[in-house]
Amino acid sequence: MIRLRPDDDYMIAVHHPTSPAQIGALQLYDRGGASPDQFVADIRSHLAKRLPHTPLLRVRRSAPAHIDCDAWFELSSVDIHTVCEVRCEDQELSIDELHHHVGIWAMEQLDPERVPFHFVVVPRIAGGQSAVYLQTLHALADGVGFQWIVNTLTDGAGDHLGEHPQTPTPQMSSPRTRDERIPSPPEWLCRSTVALLGDAWRSRLHSAELAQARKALADFKADPAHKRARTPKLGLSGANSPQRSFTTLSVGLDRFKSIGAALGGTVNDVFLLVGSGAVRSFLLEVGDLPTDPIVVNAARSYRRPEHGEIGNRIVSIHPHLATHLEDPLARLKAIQASMASEVERSKLQEAVMDQNATFFSARKVRQRAAERVSAGGTLTPGNLTLSNVPGPDAERLFAGYPMLANYPTPIVGAGRFLNITMRRYCQRLDLGIMTDAQKVQDARVVRSHVTDALSQLEQLVSV
Repeated sequence: MIRLRPDDDYMIAVHHPTSPAQIGALQLYDRGGASPDQFVADIRSHLAKRLPHTPLLRVRRSAPAHIDCDAWFELSSVDIHTVCEVRCEDQELSIDELHHHVGIWAMEQLDPERVPFHFVVVPRIAGGQSAVYLQTLHALADGVGFQWIVNTLTDGAGDHLGEHPQTPTPQMSSPRTRDERIPSPPEWLCRSTVALLGDAWRSRLHSAELAQARKALADFKADPAHKRARTPKLGLSGANSPQRSFTTLSVGLDRFKSIGAALGGTVNDVFLLVGSGAVRSFLLEVGDLPTDPIVVNAARSYRRPEHGEIGNRIVSIHPHLATHLEDPLARLKAIQASMASEVERSKLQEAVMDQNATFFSARKVRQRAAERVSAGGTLTPGNLTLSNVPGPDAERLFAGYPMLANYPTPIVGAGRFLNITMRRYCQRLDLGIMTDAQKVQDARVVRSHVTDALSQLEQLVSV
């Protein structure tokens, strides 16, 4: 029995049919000379061997009376055909057709009462490829933890295939021979009471440090130099629909590095600048560009070795994209300044937000989250999400099949219309672009603006 931390429990609270709190990836594989049926059989066989070495084999249960955060309980096994479905097996899909299906599958809300993951295998993709689509509950892992799960399920090109490539972390036990017993309500209430009293004691022990951290954060917010841009109201704001449009884009890492070297920025700076140009031109095209800068909802990981690889260890950051400025160089400087301020603020927030649970805190969080989502509002600042998450810099293989791409399938948060998430894979950057399809009907329109913005920056630095 592993209690969810308050941050993880929050991800259950915001798990909603119009914005499922799920992290996903669309992976393309080179099938080589194997038949589609052989690919499916190999993937399922490989998964059956690897799943016991991951945190995926578990189930979440709610504490009695919601007195405490929920808890994870380990499972000994799972029906591999249930958790790893085969879809579209009788047809060969184009990439655009695959994207269309992923936009639909992304809105299939995982049941928080069942295993926190789901695989879909698409055997036939044009060009002799196959695809694997993976989703996990955000409550189980953040972006860093999700990629760790992917790395655990796959092999590096130099690994001995079939052997587990990593040692399980302290948060995981060895594969179980039987399901973990779920305590009776009275036993669970006793355990929760002891745990919550322990949390209260630790909070009291560190109360002086917390008070100091809160003062430091308040002083930072009061400093005019760190005034945060307000999230403007857009025509594309408002309640989410249950429909999504999805597409992908792969860009050479060297292209971003070259622009960054020429302009004095990092790869992440270039990503934000490209996103800024794309969003600005798109909103101009649809007549919805505000005079105030567009604000991003993103996250900074503060995961340290002692935290392990699963659960959520992130702080929200909300830099603006300087979309009110036409000149790309002026936008870059403004974005860098805004990001630097947000990173500094997030370090102060980290000490304040990493709190222990209190009696009935999970119930209160869920009530507030449900009210905000139902009203169509955002839970945190930001018009959209731009996220740069880590990924492997060397080739990965799944059941011996080379991975060709590792595209994120990002979340469109409550009240937003767009999420562009970038993940490195080898010497390439794989982007997943997800839109609320009732607000932006075709994500390929946004992709076109992204490629145009990147080309314009390359032209700028080549002059």
